[in-house]
Order: sequence, then structure tokens, then C-alpha cells
Amino acid sequence: MGTRKIARGWLAELVDDELARHDPDAALARLPADVRSAGASRIDLVPAARLLIARSLHALRPEERPAEPAGRFLGDTRRHVGLLLDLAALRHEPFVRAQRRAEIAAFLAAATNGDAVALAVEPEEPGGSSDLAVERALRAAEAALAGRFLPHGDAPRTLPVHAGAVAILRRRLARVAIGFHRSGALDPGALRRHAAYAEAESVLLVEALAGLAAAIGGRAPALRARQLARLGLAHAPARRARAAAADPRGPAVLGAAAPLAVRPFLLEQLHLAARRVAGGGRVADAASATEAFADAFARAAGLDAAAALQAQVEAAAQEAGPGWLLALDPGAAGRAVFGADWEGVTDELVERVSAAVTDNVEALATEVRETGELGQLLARAASGHALSAGERAKVRGQLIDLAKAVPALAIFAAPGGMLLLPLVAKLLPFSLLPSAWSPPARASRAKARADRLG
Repeated sequence: MGTRKIARGWLAELVDDELARHDPDAALARLPADVRSAGASRIDLVPAARLLIARSLHALRPEERPAEPAGRFLGDTRRHVGLLLDLAALRHEPFVRAQRRAEIAAFLAAATNGDAVALAVEPEEPGGSSDLAVERALRAAEAALAGRFLPHGDAPRTLPVHAGAVAILRRRLARVAIGFHRSGALDPGALRRHAAYAEAESVLLVEALAGLAAAIGGRAPALRARQLARLGLAHAPARRARAAAADPRGPAVLGAAAPLAVRPFLLEQLHLAARRVAGGGRVADAASATEAFADAFARAAGLDAAAALQAQVEAAAQEAGPGWLLALDPGAAGRAVFGADWEGVTDELVERVSAAVTDNVEALATEVRETGELGQLLARAASGHALSAGERAKVRGQLIDLAKAVPALAIFAAPGGMLLLPLVAKLLPFSLLPSAWSPPARASRAKARADRLG
């Protein structure tokens, strides 16, 4: 898991490079329609931030993935900066390079426990209070990021905390930025609350992963000092994390005790970690143990079928990469809706989607029969043809209407749910081929039904 040395000043260079390439109008145009819609309110950026964070955590295409761990670390950092630039673009404020640079420096420092240097930047002032304050914030954030996330990834036989730690940092960054854009300044009290929330998320992440590992292997692996550093915890929460790793609560207790807003995140991390902690299949019945743990957690957390399935979809998107993203990627026109990664989807996910469809098959069948067009589009998705943006919008709109009557089907209208369209089509127990919707075909089926009934 080695890394090549990164020269000092890399963060300032990275931020300057991202700012030089940034075009706010082009950035907005590249954002998916659902993100732009969620960010329509300049006052409340939380819905858009949730979507942006989820997308930023999805795996890159193989050709875009840096080969070296240091390159992957820099890639993660670029995504941190990209998230901040996208949130600022949604505000439709004039792009002033020095101002944006000061904001990014302050936000990165604040999200990595550098409140003092972040506040000294005074990002509400044009360009910050001084160039020196901005550079100090960048250096502080640089040291903190490298200290936490280099080497990239998790060491063998340790809790797989890296992915969750990156997600928690990105969520904290978004809170810092949203708070600033809402009030026009960084608030010391708000920064302390953001830090406390991230620490609580980190401790719960450790406990959930340790519990999963214990359920599979009989005991939880020790939480190493390197992993604690990765989480950026102060002394008291670090002590709580060690205790939680040594003696994790069961999934039912943990699911009921976790804050409501954190429960979907923890379930997503459980699914993401399942393959790693299962020892690559070396532990007998590991798959059933991980499924039972995740199911018990989801039930105790009060997560419905749609939320539970969405957690699996997001975990798969982070694990599998572009095959899960093509249906939502505006640049995917002309490519198949799903890539080869679909073949690697876990049996558990297929079974859960199957249950959501088969348990509500009559409602789905009625909707498809009544609209006709939905069946045509589902058939195209099932056969591997990409849907246009307009066609995806039509399908999503009809599924949203259907979900109002059948809440369990909301997963197909949720962010990422469009990725499941091919599976929906394949599971429906009647032909969705375009020819099946021609008038002669419908008349033939009607006659056949009448003959059976007669």
C-alpha cells in the first residue's frame, strides 16, 4: 500500500489548478437535472449537497482511476474541492477567483479541525483577510489530509474505515460550506457542532464495522492507531471509538440507538464493507452472516425497503464503478444503460429488488399496461439500449406517481433508482418487448384470455 512522496505545497497547487479550470456556467450545465432542481433554492443547499456527495463517492471508470495510491489520494482531494465549487456554483454568485480560493482554504481547514486558521482567513472578505492567512489555512489542511488519508486505503486485517472516513469528511465539508453560504460567515459555534457531529458519525462507523467483523469472524479486529488518526478524532471520542471497537453493540441495539440521519449512511457502509470483512469468502457462511447483520440493523433503524435497497445501490456504485452510473451520466448517451459491472451485483441486491417488484407486481403491471410508453422504455432499458434524458425523465415521473400509491416502489424514483430499470423490466411477468404493445398483439392476448375464461 506504499505511496510516492508528494511535494510540499501540493494542496495549494491542486486548488489553483481546479480554480484555473473552473467555469461556473459549464459546471452548472454538467450537473444532472436532479441536482440542479434540488439546488433551485439558494437558501437551502442541503438537498443538492446530499446528491452531490453521493455522486462524488461513486467509483471512477477504470481508465480514470490513478494507478498509484498517492494519485488516488489526490483524486479524492480533487473531489473535495469539486464539491465545494459545485455548491458555490449553485448559488449563482459571481466567480471571483481570490474569493473562492479563500473560501476553499477556510472550508478545508475547518473540516479538518483547523478552526482557528480557518476563522483567521475571514472568507467573507474579498480574497480573505490576507494572503498569509489563506496560505496558512491551506498548509494546515494539507498536513491534516495527508496525515489522515496517506497511505490511501486500509491496511490488511484492519477495519475498513477509509471509505467511511472520506464520506464523513465530505459530509462535514458540505455542512461547513452550506453554513457559510447561509449566514455569510464562518461561525465558531457552528464549526464546533460540525466537528462533534462528524466525531459521533466516526465512532458509530467504527462500532458498526467492528460489529459486522465480529459477526463474521467471532471477534472484532483491534482498532489501530493509524486508523484513529485517519478519523481525525480528539482524545475523548478516540477513547469511545476504541471501546466501541472492542465491544460493539449488536445490530439491533446499534440500529435503534444511532441518530435517524446517520442510519442510512451506516447501512451503506455495512454493505460496502461486507465483502472486505468477509475475508473474500474464506469464512464459512460469511455472506449469510453479513446479510443477517445488515437486515437486523435496518429493521431496528426503522429503514423501509426503499431506503434499505438504496443503501445497497449506493454501496454498489462506490464499489463497482461506471456500470452503475451510465444511466444517470449525461455523457452516457449512445452507451448501454448497464455495463459488465451489472453481472457482479450481489445476489442479495437482486433478491431485494425482486421482492420490491414481485410484492407490488399488480400495481406495476397496471401502470405499464395503462401507459404503454413505460413498457416500451423499460423494454429498451432491459435490452441494453440507452435512454435519452427526456425518456429517463418520463420513466422517473411515472414511477414517482406510482410510488405515491405504492411507497415500496419509491426506490426506483430515488436518486440512483433509475439504475434499476433493466432489472424491473426483466422481473415483470409479461412481455415488455415493443411488439407486445402493438394493437394486434394486444387484441391477440385479449382473445386468448377470453378463450381461457370461456
